[in-house]
Amino acid sequence: MNARKATPWVAGLLALLGVALVGLRAYTRHAQQLASGESLWRLTYTVKFQTETSGARMSAAFPFDTAHCRVFRQNVLHPDMQPERLRSPLLATREIDLLTLQPGEQNMTAKFDIHLSRRGRFPAYNEPLLSAQARAEWLRSDKMVQADNPVVMEALQNIRRETPPTGDVIQQLFEYCHTQVAAAEEETQSDAVSTLKKKAGSPVGRARALVALCRANKTPARLVTGFVMEENDSLEPRVWAEIWIGNRWSPFEPENGFARELPYNYLAVRRDGGDIVRVTRGSGLEAHFSALRLPSGLGAGRSKHNSLTALADLTRLPLEMHEVLSLILLLPLGGLVTAFFRTIVGIRTFGTFTPSLIALSFVFADWRTGVFVFALVLGVGLVSRSFLDRLKLLMVPRLSTVLTLVVLCIIFCVSLLDMLRLTPGAQAVLLPMVILTMTIERFYLTSEEDGTGFALQLLAGTVVVSLCCYFVLRWGSVGRFLFAFPEAHLVTIAVLILMGRYTGYRLSELLRFRDFGPTRKPEGPQS
Repeated sequence: MNARKATPWVAGLLALLGVALVGLRAYTRHAQQLASGESLWRLTYTVKFQTETSGARMSAAFPFDTAHCRVFRQNVLHPDMQPERLRSPLLATREIDLLTLQPGEQNMTAKFDIHLSRRGRFPAYNEPLLSAQARAEWLRSDKMVQADNPVVMEALQNIRRETPPTGDVIQQLFEYCHTQVAAAEEETQSDAVSTLKKKAGSPVGRARALVALCRANKTPARLVTGFVMEENDSLEPRVWAEIWIGNRWSPFEPENGFARELPYNYLAVRRDGGDIVRVTRGSGLEAHFSALRLPSGLGAGRSKHNSLTALADLTRLPLEMHEVLSLILLLPLGGLVTAFFRTIVGIRTFGTFTPSLIALSFVFADWRTGVFVFALVLGVGLVSRSFLDRLKLLMVPRLSTVLTLVVLCIIFCVSLLDMLRLTPGAQAVLLPMVILTMTIERFYLTSEEDGTGFALQLLAGTVVVSLCCYFVLRWGSVGRFLFAFPEAHLVTIAVLILMGRYTGYRLSELLRFRDFGPTRKPEGPQS
């Protein structure tokens, strides 16, 4: 079979394979979509503090897996700090210790992608039965949870007297803290004794009062610090209690009246009631937390991250990469547009990829800035050409001179835009400048070899095709489709293969040779 006969078969097989893979992936994605009551979230820590010496320590508690929560991806950045990862079986808390390497401002950013399930379908970490050491830890008295204080003991005795003989003492302690202890501002004293004395306290104070009463009752209890996962760019930590009942820890939250079971969006982080982030030998601690709900289909319900089936699942990649990768996946369509204009229409351009790259620079940056930089580069290039030609310079130094002039013009124009309060982002200037500087270089080389007229003709064709590529590359829904189904580009390859065998007339040639077509006979009487 010769190449001409084989081409349609190869193209057809590629197109069929692409459609089949897309269909299979679509079926798999539909089967693995998030079920009702499930959601994906991104929890972000942003921490800053100051140190005057090296060796300061920062401890941060991280979210951990429970029956309702699974952390499927995390990313922790801590420049100038050395990590020492710790796991405490007693506290059942994931914690990281960071040691500062030099004095000054220290920063940590941590991002956790979390899958929440209302049904509680995840395999949770099961804590072992209480050891003697753990029981002593959760029965002790401290300065904020004064389990042995007379005020706490008196409140416990009063609640016991009011509890029926067959009643649940722990439930009565919880009801007392929920109904008899009023809510107060966060600024009030939040220790257990002050809360019970005033019968009013902050959410932390009411939780500490419940823990103190349970410990005074010889029932192990502890405080838990965490978050209520809701979309918020300034998320505040929450504190509740866990009480050892029936050989398991049961949650109680006096503020909202949740007993033995919390809503599924309560995310536990630290199981000792302390702050989520702690610093020793440091000052000026600023810990900011935020929660963002993620769109479904980001890899949480897919195959394992390191499995072969996850290789083509781009949704498992970090969220910051999605927009850029979607744009890159549109580039083959820009190549397809360029191939159509050059092969079928007959419009010539500077290379095959130049129109797509120019369109990419306009999409990736602000299009107004892109047009401005494009006009600036061409204007500087054309004006400087006539001047530099008189100096009779060699080609490479001449092109480098043009590049230097372009850079200087762009820098001063950015300064001008800043004065006008129209400062563009760095990507809105750098990418167009690099791509369009290469375009002006191609223009120079072509004008040297084939003349300025031909170079201007190629430039006009490049602008027209770039404009068409721009409207394709800015097609966001297609980019998202290709990001979800990158194998669809097998169909693109099939179309390009068929186009590569095209040997007919270009449309521009039909217009050029239209005078050679059949002519009509003049109408009227014949002499």
